[in-house]
Amino acid sequence: MNIGALLQRCAQHWPGRPAIVDARDGGVLDFRAFAARVFGLGHALRADGLGDGDRVAILGDNTPAYLLWDYGAMSAGLVRVPLDPALSADEQAAQLIDAQALMLAHGAEYADRARELAARVPGLRLRPLETDAGSRETPAATPAAQAMASLNYTGGSTGTPKAVVITHGSLTSALQNIVLARGQHPGDVMLNMRPLWPIAAIIVLAQLAAGGTVVLAGRFEPTRFLELLAHYRATSTSLVPTHLVRLLKETRPADHDLGALRSMDVGAAAIPPDTFLAAIQAFGPRFGILYGLTEASWSCYQPPQVLADPATRAQAIRSVGRPLFGCEIRIESEGETAPAGTEGEVLIRGAHVAAGYWRQPELTAGVFRDGWFRTGDLGILDASGVLRITGRLKEVIRSGGKSILPDEVERALCSHPAVAEAAAAGLPDPEWGEIVGAAVVLRAGAAATAEELMEHCRRSLSGFKKPRVIRFAPAIPKSHYGKVQRAKVRALLAEPA
Repeated sequence: MNIGALLQRCAQHWPGRPAIVDARDGGVLDFRAFAARVFGLGHALRADGLGDGDRVAILGDNTPAYLLWDYGAMSAGLVRVPLDPALSADEQAAQLIDAQALMLAHGAEYADRARELAARVPGLRLRPLETDAGSRETPAATPAAQAMASLNYTGGSTGTPKAVVITHGSLTSALQNIVLARGQHPGDVMLNMRPLWPIAAIIVLAQLAAGGTVVLAGRFEPTRFLELLAHYRATSTSLVPTHLVRLLKETRPADHDLGALRSMDVGAAAIPPDTFLAAIQAFGPRFGILYGLTEASWSCYQPPQVLADPATRAQAIRSVGRPLFGCEIRIESEGETAPAGTEGEVLIRGAHVAAGYWRQPELTAGVFRDGWFRTGDLGILDASGVLRITGRLKEVIRSGGKSILPDEVERALCSHPAVAEAAAAGLPDPEWGEIVGAAVVLRAGAAATAEELMEHCRRSLSGFKKPRVIRFAPAIPKSHYGKVQRAKVRALLAEPA
């Protein structure tokens, strides 16, 4: 199946049901009107001279116009290239040049940046997101399952942009996984306050594929988020870890009627356990835990009901659930499948897995081997099929021939009462190869010295795991998704004391 066929089917099944609600003005598009607008834009893009496989970049916020371009381009046999608005002009230009993008659709708030990019990227045409291209009843093209649908960039490096190739087949297979996992139904309402590049758009599309309604509410504002959950009687939402932290700091969830809310989906691997337990106390056991990567989105899922039992909750928040229906997971250690309960690299196989990396055949051959995607994540699969992520293979610190996981150093540091957060990384050392360094954020009003924290770690860690360098910082460098940016941590640690 392709994206156009999926939206056409939605329009046939639920023509008059609300599909998209714009929380800014209350505007509503039902499934028939939404699909027709998507297809109208697709036809307009083809009439504008674009053809099969041409790349169309999108730079915008969480609005209906963004989705019209996103789905419109794919339904017309074009390839969407979502840009992260937070990246610098250098980083965005590098991605546009690498993708060989012919067109950039941009929101009005990014008009200046778009003009700057057009001056730097040869042949790039600009179009406003807010465009009325009319309506059509059918898509402009019928791309095959193996046709490219999207190029999703996984990093902002200007030197070596890396784009994941998502086909129509892998995208619709991922949607099937999500629909089965989330348990949303026709009439259910999802509130979205996440940026739509590139992961949130697939969760939104899965909600539509289930016949549900999506409320698009712009940029995240904690109090307004809770007000809208209550106003629209939302049954589900999706958050990144930074949103969760702000909700706990800035709001009182008990002051809002969230009786309809069944699921708040999060990627919990990046959430400290104490924060997660505090969130459950504030919102109740409503959190669905997902595991996926750009190359294999939504591979595992743990539904909210697993968190209902306080006796097993502490263990459950460290797990990411079982593989979804169309996904296989295996753990590999030293080239062999590891027995249950043994740590190793997480490998994923399934129709939802990406086709490879754009114009990087050697990297593709090394990561996608024998039908399996090698994630680079370390994990443990227990005897009941539940997966726990323990770290990143590339983040393992190797000191004196021994391996150290940053997570175990971070746990030791965070057990000190003065420490709010910590991030460990390996630093080059001529004698040991690497030594352990750590960036530390202290709790408000608390005090501790580097020497005190090193001594504290010595009590629970082997000597070679103890951090030798500690730097205090106002915050840990993290991505939008809450993942620690180890390269920036290393740079921070390398600064003179």
